[in-house]
Amino acid sequence: MSRQAEFDAASQAYYQSQVDISASLLERVASWWRGLSPQRAAEGSPAVVRDFQALVSSSRSRSYAEGVKFHNMAREAATGEPADDSLWDDRDLSAEAGQSRTAYYVHTAPVRGAIKRGRLDDPEFLAELDDIMSSAGKNLADDAGRLAELGGRGALADARENDPEVIGYYRKTDADPCGFCAMLAARGAAYTETRNSSRSTRAFVSEEDPDQYHRNCHCQTLPLFRGVSMPPEDAAKRAEYLARWNATDGSGAEQLRNFQRDFNAERKARRDEQ
Repeated sequence: MSRQAEFDAASQAYYQSQVDISASLLERVASWWRGLSPQRAAEGSPAVVRDFQALVSSSRSRSYAEGVKFHNMAREAATGEPADDSLWDDRDLSAEAGQSRTAYYVHTAPVRGAIKRGRLDDPEFLAELDDIMSSAGKNLADDAGRLAELGGRGALADARENDPEVIGYYRKTDADPCGFCAMLAARGAAYTETRNSSRSTRAFVSEEDPDQYHRNCHCQTLPLFRGVSMPPEDAAKRAEYLARWNATDGSGAEQLRNFQRDFNAERKARRDEQ
């Protein structure tokens, strides 16, 4: 197998691992949530929050390990050598737990508000409360998936910052990206060395952070090394999105707004038809 083929296979395997980790966590959080009464969910006791934190933490650790594994596989495919363990900063487990705790209280706020204003002996209110619980549980599970995937994304961000063999990065999108992720993918290879920066890369709004991700986003910011290039499927997506970018009116921030507005409108229309 060629170096490029090994790199392509490693990239796809890493992406799929993150999708699988997120999907598995969503199922486990949904199952756990169904076992909570509205009163217990609203109370948000330390024990309940710890249960949620544990679910997220286990998946985030798996995601992180997959990120380290992928970087080593991709680097070895390109250079013949894996990375040194010193590339990765120590994880801030306290901060990660804090993110999960915040997510819990943010997404259960509607349940707390409902219980404060309603009567638990009112059938109409109980039906409304069921809907609120369902919505809160979905939002909480979706955000848990995002937090879990930050494990792998964080590992790759550390390696990108600390590994001198990384010459750049690119955005690999999921099957149905938002306008922001499509814009980042349209940039193609964003090189860390100024002398390698291409005109098409510089044409984009440079301050956009490649490590921004929303709920239900499986996009990844993947490293590039000398001797390998973007996998063919990612290069094809880049060409598709770049063509759309070049056909979008405006320049700079205005072009960015127009691109995301039109892209997201088409995305919503497709989803509404399903």
